[in-house]
Amino acid sequence: MRCWLLSLSLLLLSSPLAYSQQQYTEAACILLQQQIERFSHQPQLSTYQDSKRQFDNHCQNPLPAPDKPLVLTNIPAKPTVPAANTVTMPASATTTVTAKAAPPAQKLDIGAMMLSLITPYIPFVIGGLLLLGLPGLLIALLFGNKARFKGAMAERQLHRLLMRDLPGAYQHYRNLILETAQGDLTEVDHLVLSPYGIFVIEVKNYQGWIFGSEHQPQWTVQHVKRKHSFQNPLQQNSKHTGAVKFALGLSLQDSRLVQSIVAFSDRAELKTPLPAQVCYIRLVAAYIQQFKQPCFNDTQLRQFSARLNVAADNKKVLRKRHLQQVKMKTENDT
Repeated sequence: MRCWLLSLSLLLLSSPLAYSQQQYTEAACILLQQQIERFSHQPQLSTYQDSKRQFDNHCQNPLPAPDKPLVLTNIPAKPTVPAANTVTMPASATTTVTAKAAPPAQKLDIGAMMLSLITPYIPFVIGGLLLLGLPGLLIALLFGNKARFKGAMAERQLHRLLMRDLPGAYQHYRNLILETAQGDLTEVDHLVLSPYGIFVIEVKNYQGWIFGSEHQPQWTVQHVKRKHSFQNPLQQNSKHTGAVKFALGLSLQDSRLVQSIVAFSDRAELKTPLPAQVCYIRLVAAYIQQFKQPCFNDTQLRQFSARLNVAADNKKVLRKRHLQQVKMKTENDT
């Protein structure tokens, strides 16, 4: 049933333009990635291999969602019948013949035909997307830019893997907005709280070769002939780890138990030697479970969890403040 729903969803969400350019829409790529993740533990299956091949071939530069709502203007209107023409026979005849003009020939509208075929299934497709747990990604797709959409895909992939691979004693938080010691706000992609340490994870979804080092201020990503720099993610994540230490009220000694991790998606290829805490998304859970020495007791964990839960409950309010701060900073920089 789910495979049928996925195939139907791809048909609905991939536009004719996407096929002509051999690139699927962003929504279609979401569904392909879900299929890959679902069967990642059975890579020998044809379902996994086909989904992986389609994602690699058609989702390298997915088409963005349309800016305007879909308007069904290409469905041909029902032709009107012209007024009847009366033909009068010669005077010797007494019968009047009424002849109707033939309707004009219509062009075959393939797009309208396909649309009329799939329209009845739209409610089922939407229901399937909700069952697959994609509302957050759909919001990013519809209302965000392409970079935000790709980042959301990578963060969701990590969330699913952590929930699947980490034991129940590990508590997982996503997209926490925390206050720093300087009074500003910062967003933490992922945080894992465990008896063996606190792990703060920064997710990157760059595509291409990654060049950098632990202390280099700027790293480089190169894809085909395009190349650009971005902030060293280890240094970027240091602000996040500092905010976590401040929010939890950790002592200087306990602060060393907060671990920084940078996770890249498989779209990237790390080309230079990097510390162990810089790894791929699929390896994050294994890296975390290498820490096996208990360092927090149950009382401390309950206190930490209570503080993080407060931040999670106030996420909407804190996010508005955070966006305002970012906007003000951007205006001041310009």
